[in-house]
Amino acid sequence: MPAKNGVDGTLYSYPNNPRAQLIQISAQYGGSDVKLASDFEFGVTDKSPEFLAKFPFGKVPAFECSSGCLNDTMAIASIVGGSALTGDDEFSRAKITQYMNMAETQLFPASCQVLYPCWGLMPNNKNVVNKGHENIKAFLSALDKHLLDKTYLVGETITLADLTLAVYMRDLYMLILDEPKRITYTNVTRWFLTIMNQDEVLRVVGATALCVKPSQFDAKLFQQNNPKQKKEAAPKKEQPKKKAEPKKDEKKEEPKPAEPKKEKKVPFGSLPPAKLSMDQFKRHYWNDSTEVIKKYFDETFVDGEWSVWKVEYKYNNELRSTTRTNNLVKGMYQRLETMKKYAFGLMYIFGDTGDQHLVGVWLGRGGDNFFYEDDNWTIDIENYNCTKMDLTNATDGKLWWDFIEGTVDDWEGKQFEKDHIF
Repeated sequence: MPAKNGVDGTLYSYPNNPRAQLIQISAQYGGSDVKLASDFEFGVTDKSPEFLAKFPFGKVPAFECSSGCLNDTMAIASIVGGSALTGDDEFSRAKITQYMNMAETQLFPASCQVLYPCWGLMPNNKNVVNKGHENIKAFLSALDKHLLDKTYLVGETITLADLTLAVYMRDLYMLILDEPKRITYTNVTRWFLTIMNQDEVLRVVGATALCVKPSQFDAKLFQQNNPKQKKEAAPKKEQPKKKAEPKKDEKKEEPKPAEPKKEKKVPFGSLPPAKLSMDQFKRHYWNDSTEVIKKYFDETFVDGEWSVWKVEYKYNNELRSTTRTNNLVKGMYQRLETMKKYAFGLMYIFGDTGDQHLVGVWLGRGGDNFFYEDDNWTIDIENYNCTKMDLTNATDGKLWWDFIEGTVDDWEGKQFEKDHIF
């Protein structure tokens, strides 16, 4: 361990924060004595007036030392790590900064898109997850070529470039990158293991267990982390008691025969039971791979018992902003709440503000347009062109499964912007 000559101070963060771990590892290299605040409570301490007086932006990790306070991961890692980690010349320092920025702005967001659903912190939005995988693949492929003949990213010794990327990559290697994927990125894996097995790194994060089977979305964990709030019944207002009036002599009227009760129409009540269960299909969609969804669908879908439709918004010239388009879809979904047990839908927004298209695919009960089964369901669908899809047709079948898999990246030249799942 290096001699005691670094910057001492207190680090405020929650447990197992990769950004805080990077700072602690850097401190090991720089000989800095960085103590993790034992009484820090995320969401409480960082909201307190005392904390905000020191760190006005209210972000963590936050670092306090004799020179003052810092509130940025890379700045803190640089000062506690010392000059040995930040380069010997201006160009080296610029390259190290480049990799640190790439870790923060490219690798970390893509990793979150893939990892957050596994931790129950984000819904299993397949399009978002797939985008994350694509971005990670592109990033690792470029990095693998760069490391072909290199031990470290910049120069001949470990720098903050190596530490930042490796620490931000650690959860991917533990939860997502199984052996077949690791073999794809041989040079990255060699470099990653070199960094992770340094004494300074091991003292902070311990040994890194490599992924055996990639983690998947955990629906139960997501529900635990995002419980639905129960609506409290409004208190009943007490009605003022009416004063008893003297009874008048009235002739007793003969009771009229009760009118027969109108039976409430059950949607699709005239159809025989279907082989495909909508609840089961939705469970597969949220929890399983496309292969599992496709197997269940192919085994249970019977044309006529269910049908698949493509819907396209008629008035795209009115879609002037993503916010308004989002609200349009959300309002539609709220009005279709009673249809949830009979239908599944994916609505995609394509294009930038002022030039958008709104397109979707829907699976619903029966062979006809199921939106017209109930008058309450027709309010919004009148604004869409509806086309029944023939899944035996190669084009229609591919479009349906591209939507399910979340691989529809553009529509008529307009890039994917946002999706909504019903």
